[in-house]
Amino acid sequence: MVSNLDQYLNAAERENTRRSYASAIQHFEVEWQGLLPATSESVARYLADHATSLSNNTLRQRLAALSRWHGDQGFADPTKAEIVRQVLRGIRAVHPAMEKRARPLVLDQLQQVDSWLQRAIAVAQSRGDRSSSLRHTRDRSLVLLGFWRGFRSDELVRLKLENIQISAGEGMTCYLERSKTDTNYAGREFKCPALSRLCPLTALTDWVALAELHTGPVFRKIDRWGHIGDTSLGVNSLIPMLRSLFTAAGLASVQEYSSHSLRRGFAGWARASGWDIKELMEYVGWKDIKSAMRYLESSQTGLQARFEQGLAAPGREVTLQPEPSVSSVLMEEEITLPVEPMAILRVKISLSRFSKLSRGLARGHRLIEKTCFERYAMQRLDAQGKEYELSVPCPSREELEESIYALLDDMYRVADANQCVLEATIHELASGGYWS
Repeated sequence: MVSNLDQYLNAAERENTRRSYASAIQHFEVEWQGLLPATSESVARYLADHATSLSNNTLRQRLAALSRWHGDQGFADPTKAEIVRQVLRGIRAVHPAMEKRARPLVLDQLQQVDSWLQRAIAVAQSRGDRSSSLRHTRDRSLVLLGFWRGFRSDELVRLKLENIQISAGEGMTCYLERSKTDTNYAGREFKCPALSRLCPLTALTDWVALAELHTGPVFRKIDRWGHIGDTSLGVNSLIPMLRSLFTAAGLASVQEYSSHSLRRGFAGWARASGWDIKELMEYVGWKDIKSAMRYLESSQTGLQARFEQGLAAPGREVTLQPEPSVSSVLMEEEITLPVEPMAILRVKISLSRFSKLSRGLARGHRLIEKTCFERYAMQRLDAQGKEYELSVPCPSREELEESIYALLDDMYRVADANQCVLEATIHELASGGYWS
Protein backbone atom coordinates (compact mmCIF):
# COMPACT_ATOMS: atom_id res chain seq x y z
CA MET A 1 0.00 0.00 0.00
CA VAL A 2 1.37 3.40 -0.97
CA SER A 3 1.99 5.65 2.03
CA ASN A 4 0.91 9.27 2.15
CA LEU A 5 4.57 10.30 1.90
CA ASP A 6 5.14 8.23 -1.25
CA GLN A 7 1.90 9.51 -2.74
CA TYR A 8 2.95 13.14 -2.38
CA LEU A 9 6.51 12.48 -3.48
CA ASN A 10 5.19 10.84 -6.65
CA ALA A 11 2.75 13.68 -7.23
CA ALA A 12 5.59 16.23 -7.09
CA GLU A 13 6.97 14.89 -10.36
CA ARG A 14 5.01 14.48 -13.56
CA GLU A 15 4.28 10.97 -14.77
CA ASN A 16 5.77 11.79 -18.18
CA THR A 17 9.01 12.84 -16.52
CA ARG A 18 9.21 9.63 -14.50
CA ARG A 19 8.59 7.51 -17.58
CA SER A 20 11.12 9.36 -19.72
CA TYR A 21 13.79 9.21 -17.00
CA ALA A 22 13.19 5.47 -16.47
CA SER A 23 13.45 4.92 -20.22
CA ALA A 24 16.71 6.89 -20.34
CA ILE A 25 18.25 4.84 -17.53
CA GLN A 26 17.19 1.61 -19.23
CA HIS A 27 18.76 2.77 -22.49
CA PHE A 28 22.06 3.55 -20.75
CA GLU A 29 22.19 0.42 -18.59
CA VAL A 30 20.50 -2.25 -20.73
CA GLU A 31 20.79 -1.25 -24.36
CA TRP A 32 24.18 0.46 -24.16
CA GLN A 33 25.26 -1.87 -21.32
CA GLY A 34 26.72 0.90 -19.21
CA LEU A 35 27.51 0.35 -15.57
CA LEU A 36 25.78 2.26 -12.77
CA PRO A 37 26.99 4.18 -10.88
CA ALA A 38 28.71 5.65 -13.94
CA THR A 39 31.98 7.50 -14.34
CA SER A 40 32.31 10.77 -16.18
CA GLU A 41 34.37 8.99 -18.85
CA SER A 42 31.64 6.39 -19.49
CA VAL A 43 29.00 9.12 -19.72
CA ALA A 44 31.18 10.97 -22.22
CA ARG A 45 31.56 7.79 -24.31
CA TYR A 46 27.81 7.25 -24.15
CA LEU A 47 27.22 10.73 -25.57
CA ALA A 48 29.82 10.19 -28.31
CA ASP A 49 28.32 6.83 -29.31
CA HIS A 50 24.88 8.38 -29.77
CA ALA A 51 25.92 11.76 -31.19
CA THR A 52 24.59 10.91 -34.65
CA SER A 53 21.53 8.89 -33.67
CA LEU A 54 20.02 11.10 -30.95
CA SER A 55 19.17 14.80 -31.08
CA ASN A 56 20.91 17.33 -28.85
CA ASN A 57 17.73 17.74 -26.80
CA THR A 58 17.46 13.98 -26.29
CA LEU A 59 21.09 13.80 -25.16
CA ARG A 60 20.42 16.56 -22.62
CA GLN A 61 17.38 14.65 -21.37
CA ARG A 62 19.50 11.50 -20.96
CA LEU A 63 22.05 13.48 -18.94
CA ALA A 64 19.29 14.87 -16.72
CA ALA A 65 18.04 11.32 -16.07
CA LEU A 66 21.52 10.06 -15.21
CA SER A 67 22.06 13.06 -12.94
CA ARG A 68 18.80 12.39 -11.11
CA TRP A 69 19.58 8.66 -10.69
CA HIS A 70 22.98 9.34 -9.13
CA GLY A 71 21.55 11.98 -6.83
CA ASP A 72 18.69 9.72 -5.70
CA GLN A 73 21.13 6.88 -4.98
CA GLY A 74 23.57 9.08 -3.07
CA PHE A 75 26.40 8.93 -5.64
CA ALA A 76 28.51 11.75 -7.05
CA ASP A 77 27.04 13.17 -10.24
CA PRO A 78 29.30 12.28 -13.21
CA THR A 79 27.31 14.40 -15.68
CA LYS A 80 28.68 17.65 -14.22
CA ALA A 81 32.30 16.80 -15.06
CA GLU A 82 34.10 19.07 -17.51
CA ILE A 83 34.76 16.22 -19.95
CA VAL A 84 31.01 15.62 -20.30
CA ARG A 85 30.31 19.29 -20.97
CA GLN A 86 33.13 19.45 -23.52
CA VAL A 87 31.82 16.40 -25.38
CA LEU A 88 28.30 17.84 -25.43
CA ARG A 89 29.67 21.16 -26.70
CA GLY A 90 31.65 19.33 -29.38
CA ILE A 91 28.58 17.36 -30.50
CA ARG A 92 26.64 20.59 -30.93
CA ALA A 93 29.50 22.03 -33.00
CA VAL A 94 29.97 18.97 -35.25
CA HIS A 95 26.28 18.06 -35.56
CA PRO A 96 24.36 21.34 -35.49
CA ALA A 97 20.64 20.79 -35.79
CA MET A 98 18.09 23.32 -36.90
CA GLU A 99 15.14 23.31 -34.55
CA LYS A 100 12.06 21.84 -36.21
CA ARG A 101 9.07 24.10 -35.81
CA ALA A 102 5.51 23.43 -36.75
CA ARG A 103 4.10 25.43 -39.62
CA PRO A 104 1.71 28.10 -38.27
CA LEU A 105 -1.95 27.89 -39.26
CA VAL A 106 -2.69 31.39 -40.54
CA LEU A 107 -6.09 33.08 -40.35
CA ASP A 108 -7.05 32.37 -43.99
CA GLN A 109 -6.30 28.69 -43.47
CA LEU A 110 -8.29 28.69 -40.23
CA GLN A 111 -11.22 30.11 -42.20
CA GLN A 112 -10.77 27.43 -44.88
CA VAL A 113 -10.77 24.62 -42.29
CA ASP A 114 -13.77 26.10 -40.47
CA SER A 115 -15.78 26.48 -43.69
CA TRP A 116 -15.10 22.83 -44.58
CA LEU A 117 -16.14 21.70 -41.11
CA GLN A 118 -19.39 23.66 -41.21
CA ARG A 119 -20.26 22.13 -44.59
CA ALA A 120 -19.37 18.65 -43.31
CA ILE A 121 -21.55 19.15 -40.22
CA ALA A 122 -24.49 20.24 -42.39
CA VAL A 123 -24.10 17.22 -44.68
CA ALA A 124 -23.82 14.80 -41.72
CA GLN A 125 -26.94 16.24 -40.10
CA SER A 126 -28.93 16.00 -43.35
CA ARG A 127 -27.99 12.33 -43.62
CA GLY A 128 -28.69 11.59 -39.98
CA ASP A 129 -25.06 10.58 -39.50
CA ARG A 130 -24.70 11.30 -35.78
CA SER A 131 -21.16 9.92 -35.53
CA SER A 132 -19.79 12.28 -38.23
CA SER A 133 -21.83 15.18 -36.90
CA LEU A 134 -20.39 14.71 -33.42
CA ARG A 135 -16.85 14.31 -34.65
CA HIS A 136 -16.89 17.39 -36.91
CA THR A 137 -18.59 19.52 -34.24
CA ARG A 138 -15.98 18.47 -31.67
CA ASP A 139 -13.12 19.11 -34.10
CA ARG A 140 -14.44 22.57 -34.99
CA SER A 141 -14.61 23.53 -31.32
CA LEU A 142 -11.12 22.15 -30.65
CA VAL A 143 -9.52 23.96 -33.60
CA LEU A 144 -11.14 27.35 -32.91
CA LEU A 145 -10.51 27.24 -29.17
CA GLY A 146 -6.95 25.95 -29.66
CA PHE A 147 -6.22 28.79 -32.07
CA TRP A 148 -7.83 31.76 -30.32
CA ARG A 149 -6.71 30.71 -26.86
CA GLY A 150 -3.22 29.64 -27.96
CA PHE A 151 -3.53 26.41 -25.99
CA ARG A 152 -0.93 23.65 -26.03
CA SER A 153 -2.18 20.17 -26.88
CA ASP A 154 -1.92 18.99 -23.25
CA GLU A 155 -3.95 22.01 -22.12
CA LEU A 156 -6.72 21.25 -24.62
CA VAL A 157 -7.12 17.66 -23.49
CA ARG A 158 -7.11 18.67 -19.80
CA LEU A 159 -10.02 21.08 -20.11
CA LYS A 160 -12.97 20.11 -17.90
CA LEU A 161 -16.53 21.32 -18.24
CA GLU A 162 -16.90 22.05 -14.53
CA ASN A 163 -13.96 24.48 -14.79
CA ILE A 164 -15.46 26.52 -17.65
CA GLN A 165 -17.78 29.52 -17.31
CA ILE A 166 -19.37 31.01 -20.45
CA SER A 167 -21.06 34.40 -20.61
CA ALA A 168 -23.07 34.47 -23.83
CA GLY A 169 -21.92 37.21 -26.18
CA GLU A 170 -19.10 38.24 -23.85
CA GLY A 171 -16.50 35.60 -23.25
CA MET A 172 -15.32 32.49 -21.49
CA THR A 173 -13.21 31.82 -18.43
CA CYS A 174 -11.65 28.42 -17.91
CA TYR A 175 -9.45 27.12 -15.14
CA LEU A 176 -6.63 24.66 -15.74
CA GLU A 177 -5.44 22.78 -12.69
CA ARG A 178 -1.98 22.37 -14.19
CA SER A 179 -0.04 22.90 -17.39
CA LYS A 180 3.48 22.51 -18.72
CA THR A 181 4.93 25.66 -17.15
CA ASP A 182 2.94 25.46 -13.90
CA THR A 183 5.70 23.87 -11.84
CA ASN A 184 4.06 24.99 -8.57
CA TYR A 185 0.70 23.35 -9.40
CA ALA A 186 -1.01 26.63 -8.63
CA GLY A 187 -3.41 26.41 -11.56
CA ARG A 188 -4.35 29.32 -13.79
CA GLU A 189 -7.40 31.00 -15.29
CA PHE A 190 -7.60 31.63 -19.03
CA LYS A 191 -10.04 34.03 -20.66
CA CYS A 192 -11.26 34.04 -24.24
CA PRO A 193 -13.62 36.63 -25.80
CA ALA A 194 -16.69 36.04 -27.95
CA LEU A 195 -16.00 36.92 -31.61
CA SER A 196 -18.11 38.10 -34.52
CA ARG A 197 -16.85 35.21 -36.69
CA LEU A 198 -14.83 32.05 -36.16
CA CYS A 199 -16.09 32.26 -32.59
CA PRO A 200 -14.65 29.63 -30.22
CA LEU A 201 -17.48 30.15 -27.70
CA THR A 202 -20.20 29.39 -30.24
CA ALA A 203 -18.34 26.31 -31.44
CA LEU A 204 -17.80 25.08 -27.87
CA THR A 205 -21.45 25.65 -26.94
CA ASP A 206 -22.59 23.75 -30.05
CA TRP A 207 -20.33 20.80 -29.19
CA VAL A 208 -21.35 20.58 -25.53
CA ALA A 209 -25.06 20.82 -26.43
CA LEU A 210 -24.87 18.21 -29.21
CA ALA A 211 -22.86 15.78 -27.06
CA GLU A 212 -25.05 16.49 -24.00
CA LEU A 213 -22.03 16.91 -21.76
CA HIS A 214 -22.20 18.29 -18.23
CA THR A 215 -19.02 17.33 -16.41
CA GLY A 216 -15.65 15.79 -17.16
CA PRO A 217 -13.29 16.25 -20.11
CA VAL A 218 -14.41 18.65 -22.84
CA PHE A 219 -12.80 16.92 -25.83
CA ARG A 220 -13.46 13.19 -25.78
CA LYS A 221 -13.03 10.13 -27.91
CA ILE A 222 -15.86 9.18 -30.29
CA ASP A 223 -16.08 5.69 -31.76
CA ARG A 224 -17.35 4.80 -35.24
CA TRP A 225 -20.88 4.27 -33.94
CA GLY A 226 -21.08 7.71 -32.36
CA HIS A 227 -20.54 6.63 -28.76
CA ILE A 228 -18.82 9.36 -26.73
CA GLY A 229 -16.16 8.12 -24.33
CA ASP A 230 -15.75 9.14 -20.71
CA THR A 231 -12.05 9.92 -21.12
CA SER A 232 -10.39 12.77 -22.97
CA LEU A 233 -8.56 12.59 -26.26
CA GLY A 234 -4.94 11.54 -25.93
CA VAL A 235 -2.27 14.18 -26.51
CA ASN A 236 -0.60 12.01 -29.14
CA SER A 237 -3.86 11.65 -31.08
CA LEU A 238 -4.17 15.37 -31.83
CA ILE A 239 -1.46 15.59 -34.49
CA PRO A 240 -2.82 12.80 -36.75
CA MET A 241 -6.35 14.10 -36.18
CA LEU A 242 -5.43 17.64 -37.22
CA ARG A 243 -3.43 16.50 -40.24
CA SER A 244 -6.32 14.36 -41.41
CA LEU A 245 -8.67 17.32 -40.98
CA PHE A 246 -6.33 19.71 -42.81
CA THR A 247 -6.01 17.24 -45.69
CA ALA A 248 -9.78 17.00 -46.01
CA ALA A 249 -10.05 20.80 -45.94
CA GLY A 250 -7.58 21.07 -48.84
CA LEU A 251 -4.49 22.46 -47.10
CA ALA A 252 -1.12 21.68 -48.68
CA SER A 253 1.95 20.17 -46.98
CA VAL A 254 -0.06 18.88 -44.02
CA GLN A 255 2.94 16.97 -42.64
CA GLU A 256 4.43 20.34 -41.65
CA TYR A 257 1.56 21.00 -39.24
CA SER A 258 1.19 19.83 -35.66
CA SER A 259 -0.85 20.79 -32.63
CA HIS A 260 1.61 23.67 -32.11
CA SER A 261 0.44 25.11 -35.44
CA LEU A 262 -2.63 26.56 -33.70
CA ARG A 263 -0.53 28.25 -31.02
CA ARG A 264 2.02 29.57 -33.51
CA GLY A 265 -0.72 30.73 -35.84
CA PHE A 266 -2.37 32.78 -33.11
CA ALA A 267 0.95 34.28 -32.02
CA GLY A 268 1.67 35.39 -35.59
CA TRP A 269 -1.83 36.84 -35.97
CA ALA A 270 -1.56 38.72 -32.68
CA ARG A 271 1.81 40.19 -33.58
CA ALA A 272 0.57 41.29 -37.02
CA SER A 273 -2.47 42.83 -35.30
CA GLY A 274 -0.26 45.05 -33.15
CA TRP A 275 -0.30 43.21 -29.83
CA ASP A 276 2.39 44.26 -27.39
CA ILE A 277 4.82 41.41 -26.67
CA LYS A 278 4.14 41.60 -22.90
CA GLU A 279 0.41 41.45 -23.52
CA LEU A 280 0.86 38.45 -25.80
CA MET A 281 3.10 36.66 -23.29
CA GLU A 282 0.54 37.16 -20.53
CA TYR A 283 -2.35 35.95 -22.70
CA VAL A 284 -0.63 32.84 -24.01
CA GLY A 285 1.24 32.01 -20.80
CA TRP A 286 4.90 32.43 -21.79
CA LYS A 287 7.13 33.22 -18.85
CA ASP A 288 10.20 34.49 -20.71
CA ILE A 289 10.85 36.35 -23.92
CA LYS A 290 12.98 33.52 -25.33
CA SER A 291 10.03 31.13 -25.29
CA ALA A 292 7.85 33.72 -26.99
CA MET A 293 10.33 34.42 -29.78
CA ARG A 294 10.44 30.71 -30.68
CA TYR A 295 6.82 31.06 -31.81
CA LEU A 296 7.09 34.41 -33.60
CA GLU A 297 8.31 34.68 -37.17
CA SER A 298 10.45 37.68 -38.11
CA SER A 299 8.35 40.12 -40.12
CA GLN A 300 9.33 40.29 -43.80
CA THR A 301 6.98 43.20 -44.55
CA GLY A 302 8.83 46.02 -46.26
CA LEU A 303 12.14 44.13 -46.07
CA GLN A 304 13.35 45.35 -49.47
CA ALA A 305 12.30 48.92 -48.68
CA ARG A 306 14.29 48.91 -45.45
CA PHE A 307 17.40 47.76 -47.34
CA GLU A 308 16.98 50.28 -50.13
CA GLN A 309 16.52 53.10 -47.64
CA GLY A 310 20.02 52.48 -46.34
CA LEU A 311 21.65 52.50 -49.76
CA ALA A 312 23.16 55.70 -51.07
CA ALA A 313 21.16 57.33 -53.88
CA PRO A 314 22.78 57.29 -57.38
CA GLY A 315 25.28 60.07 -57.79
CA ARG A 316 25.61 60.77 -54.09
CA GLU A 317 29.19 61.38 -53.05
CA VAL A 318 30.49 59.07 -50.43
CA THR A 319 33.26 60.38 -48.21
CA LEU A 320 35.79 57.71 -47.31
CA GLN A 321 37.58 57.96 -44.02
CA PRO A 322 41.38 57.67 -44.28
CA GLU A 323 42.86 54.49 -42.94
CA PRO A 324 44.61 54.94 -39.60
CA SER A 325 48.36 55.02 -39.65
CA VAL A 326 50.41 52.27 -38.06
CA SER A 327 51.64 54.64 -35.35
CA SER A 328 48.11 55.68 -34.42
CA VAL A 329 47.04 52.05 -34.18
CA LEU A 330 49.99 51.21 -31.95
CA MET A 331 49.31 54.24 -29.78
CA GLU A 332 45.66 53.24 -29.40
CA GLU A 333 46.66 49.70 -28.46
CA GLU A 334 49.11 51.01 -25.88
CA ILE A 335 46.54 53.13 -24.06
CA THR A 336 43.54 50.77 -24.43
CA LEU A 337 43.53 47.80 -22.11
CA PRO A 338 41.47 44.79 -23.15
CA VAL A 339 38.34 44.52 -21.05
CA GLU A 340 36.42 41.26 -20.89
CA PRO A 341 32.75 41.94 -21.68
CA MET A 342 30.43 41.16 -18.79
CA ALA A 343 26.72 40.54 -18.56
CA ILE A 344 24.83 41.78 -15.52
CA LEU A 345 22.28 39.21 -14.39
CA ARG A 346 19.52 39.56 -11.83
CA VAL A 347 18.76 36.22 -10.19
CA LYS A 348 15.65 35.57 -8.13
CA ILE A 349 15.38 32.35 -6.16
CA SER A 350 12.87 30.77 -3.84
CA LEU A 351 13.70 27.65 -1.84
CA SER A 352 11.18 25.51 -0.01
CA ARG A 353 11.31 22.14 1.70
CA PHE A 354 10.51 19.11 -0.43
CA SER A 355 8.55 17.73 2.50
CA LYS A 356 8.16 18.31 6.22
CA LEU A 357 10.92 15.78 6.79
CA SER A 358 13.45 17.76 4.76
CA ARG A 359 16.18 19.39 6.83
CA GLY A 360 18.49 20.89 4.22
CA LEU A 361 16.82 24.25 3.51
CA ALA A 362 19.40 26.52 5.14
CA ARG A 363 22.30 24.40 3.92
CA GLY A 364 20.95 24.38 0.36
CA HIS A 365 20.61 28.16 0.35
CA ARG A 366 24.12 28.58 1.72
CA LEU A 367 25.63 26.19 -0.85
CA ILE A 368 23.87 27.89 -3.76
CA GLU A 369 25.45 31.17 -2.71
CA LYS A 370 28.88 29.68 -2.10
CA THR A 371 29.21 27.26 -5.05
CA CYS A 372 27.04 28.95 -7.67
CA PHE A 373 26.97 32.72 -7.05
CA GLU A 374 30.24 33.76 -5.39
CA ARG A 375 32.30 32.98 -8.52
CA TYR A 376 30.35 35.71 -10.33
CA ALA A 377 30.99 38.59 -7.92
CA MET A 378 27.72 37.99 -6.10
CA GLN A 379 25.84 40.95 -4.64
CA ARG A 380 22.82 40.42 -2.43
CA LEU A 381 19.99 42.79 -3.29
CA ASP A 382 17.77 41.97 -0.32
CA ALA A 383 18.13 40.86 3.26
CA GLN A 384 16.21 37.61 2.74
CA GLY A 385 18.62 36.26 0.13
CA LYS A 386 16.03 35.98 -2.62
CA GLU A 387 17.46 38.40 -5.18
CA TYR A 388 21.05 38.71 -6.38
CA GLU A 389 23.11 40.48 -8.99
CA LEU A 390 25.86 38.54 -10.77
CA SER A 391 28.54 39.63 -13.24
CA VAL A 392 29.05 36.84 -15.76
CA PRO A 393 31.73 36.89 -18.50
CA CYS A 394 30.13 37.33 -21.91
CA PRO A 395 32.64 36.69 -24.73
CA SER A 396 29.67 35.75 -26.97
CA ARG A 397 25.94 35.18 -26.70
CA GLU A 398 26.40 31.45 -27.10
CA GLU A 399 28.94 31.25 -24.28
CA LEU A 400 26.77 33.43 -22.05
CA GLU A 401 23.76 31.16 -22.54
CA GLU A 402 25.93 28.14 -21.87
CA SER A 403 27.11 29.71 -18.61
CA ILE A 404 23.53 30.50 -17.62
CA TYR A 405 22.28 26.98 -18.31
CA ALA A 406 25.25 25.54 -16.42
CA LEU A 407 24.46 27.89 -13.52
CA LEU A 408 20.83 26.74 -13.47
CA ASP A 409 21.91 23.11 -13.59
CA ASP A 410 24.22 23.63 -10.62
CA MET A 411 21.53 25.45 -8.64
CA TYR A 412 18.93 22.72 -9.18
CA ARG A 413 21.51 20.04 -8.41
CA VAL A 414 22.30 21.68 -5.05
CA ALA A 415 18.59 22.06 -4.29
CA ASP A 416 17.85 18.42 -5.13
CA ALA A 417 20.79 17.20 -3.05
CA ASN A 418 19.39 19.06 -0.04
CA GLN A 419 15.79 17.94 -0.57
CA CYS A 420 14.61 21.40 -1.57
CA VAL A 421 12.30 22.71 -4.26
CA LEU A 422 13.91 25.57 -6.16
CA GLU A 423 12.24 28.25 -8.24
CA ALA A 424 14.78 30.37 -10.10
CA THR A 425 14.58 33.14 -12.68
CA ILE A 426 17.55 34.80 -14.37
CA HIS A 427 17.13 38.16 -16.08
CA GLU A 428 19.77 39.83 -18.22
CA LEU A 429 19.30 43.57 -17.87
CA ALA A 430 20.87 44.63 -21.18
CA SER A 431 18.92 42.36 -23.55
CA GLY A 432 15.83 41.77 -21.44
CA GLY A 433 16.29 37.98 -21.75
CA TYR A 434 14.83 35.63 -19.17
CA TRP A 435 15.81 32.09 -18.22
CA SER A 436 14.18 29.80 -15.68
